[in-house]
Amino acid sequence: MIRLNLLPAELRRGNRLPAKVLAVAFASALCVSATVGWLGIVWFGDLAAAESALQQAETRLAERTKRGVYVDDLEANKKDYAQRVKIIQDIGKSRRVWSKFLDELIETVNNNGDTERHFAWFDSVKVKSDPKAGAKVDLQCSVQGNEQFRIANFHDDLDQAPFGKEVARSEPTWKLDEDKDRVPSQMLRFPLTLQFAPTEKETKKPAPKAAPAK
Repeated sequence: MIRLNLLPAELRRGNRLPAKVLAVAFASALCVSATVGWLGIVWFGDLAAAESALQQAETRLAERTKRGVYVDDLEANKKDYAQRVKIIQDIGKSRRVWSKFLDELIETVNNNGDTERHFAWFDSVKVKSDPKAGAKVDLQCSVQGNEQFRIANFHDDLDQAPFGKEVARSEPTWKLDEDKDRVPSQMLRFPLTLQFAPTEKETKKPAPKAAPAK
């Protein structure tokens, strides 16, 4: 008996794919999809972690760069401050504290009240200040009594004074004078000059360069 199958070719039983093949293909597709998905998750997860690490590194670098600039500014300020301190110290060294000099001179004259060694005073004090040539102090001095050793004692005390090593002292040339209102009435008068060293050192100018030979 002849049977005719009028179904389309794709619906005919003989042309259908086996169920096992379809199941294997479906399972393979699922495995491939899962693998691709896992790789995608891993890839994008690593990429996100790498981007986060890069951002943190850039943040730390920017912070350290900012600190480096701050440190450089501090170093520049330190050098500028050190230079200013040096300038102030140089100015301080170049300026003489006259109040200190006068205090030391008065202490030398008073000599702790020892009038037996010398009893001196000044009739006038003139100061001529010149940073390049050095300050000069002119004093008109008197020592009570007519004993010449008192003048020698007074000059020795000037040499031993704190400022003694800083000055050149004039040699004593005295004359005997008398004042009847004093007891004793006689005194030895003499001029005294104290010459200080210059406070500004003269800098030597560099020698001119010789002209090149033609």
